[in-house]
Amino acid sequence: MPQSPRASLSVLSLVCGGLLLLAGCGGGGGGDGVQIQAGDRSPAIDGATARVTAPADSAVVDDDSAAITIEAENFEAGIQTDTERADEIANSGNGQHFHVILDNQPYMANYEAGTLFDLGDLEPGAHTLIAFPSRSYHESVKGGEAYDLVNFYVGEESGEFMLGAREPAIIYSRPKGTYSGDGADRIMLDFYLHNVELGPDGYQARYTIRDAEGGEVASTTLTEWAPAFVTGLEGGTYEVTLQLIGSDGNVVPGPLNDTTREIEVRPGN
Repeated sequence: MPQSPRASLSVLSLVCGGLLLLAGCGGGGGGDGVQIQAGDRSPAIDGATARVTAPADSAVVDDDSAAITIEAENFEAGIQTDTERADEIANSGNGQHFHVILDNQPYMANYEAGTLFDLGDLEPGAHTLIAFPSRSYHESVKGGEAYDLVNFYVGEESGEFMLGAREPAIIYSRPKGTYSGDGADRIMLDFYLHNVELGPDGYQARYTIRDAEGGEVASTTLTEWAPAFVTGLEGGTYEVTLQLIGSDGNVVPGPLNDTTREIEVRPGN
C-alpha cells in the first residue's frame, strides 16, 4: 500500500487557494499554529476482519432493543496495539476493539468479539450498520475485506437503508468526543471507505474544522486512504466535517458523504 506524503499547512499556506490538495488554509479560533498533516498508516494487521454474524442482512429484528454479534479473524480485541503511535495520540486503556457505526451516528466501541453488543433502543424501520477493527488508539484497520456492512429492520420492513452494497461512501470515524491533556496535542482524523478509491484525479476526502463561531480553522483534502493529524488547537468546541469529493470537485451524493461531528479540546487538563 503506498504511503502518504507528509504535508503541513505551514508549508502549503504559500499556495493557499486550492492549488494543492493535501492541506488547506487555517485561521480563526484555533490559533495561528493549527496544522493538519497527512500521515502514514500504522503497520498492517494482515487478514484482520470484523464480521457481523447477527442480525443477518435484511433481517427483521422484533425487539427494538437490538443487539449484534461481531466475530473476528486475525484480530484480537482487548489488547494494546504495540506501535509507537500508541504513545503519540489518544489511546484506549481497554485495548483494540471494533468501531460500530449505526445510521451514521458517532461510533460505539465494542471490546469483545463473539458476544452480544447492545445497540440500545431503536426506532422501527430500516437501519444501516458498519463495523470494522480498530487499533487501541482508534486507527481503523483498512481494507476492502476488513469491514462489514449489514442492513436490517426493527419491527417492520419500512424506510430506506442509508447505504447499499454498491454506492460510493466515506464513513466518519475520528475525531470523536473530548480530547484532554496530552491527548489534545495531536488529534487523529480517520475514516473508512466503501466502494471508493482515492486519488489525485478521482475521489478525495476533505476534512474541515470550524470553531464555535463557525469560522474555518483548518482544512485538508486527502488523496490517499490514511489518517491525518491536527495539532495546535486551543481549548474549546469545534465542528469537524468529513466530505467525499468527486472528480468534479463536488460532494458525492449520499447520506454518509457529508458528515459533521462536534468535539471538545481541553489542552493541559
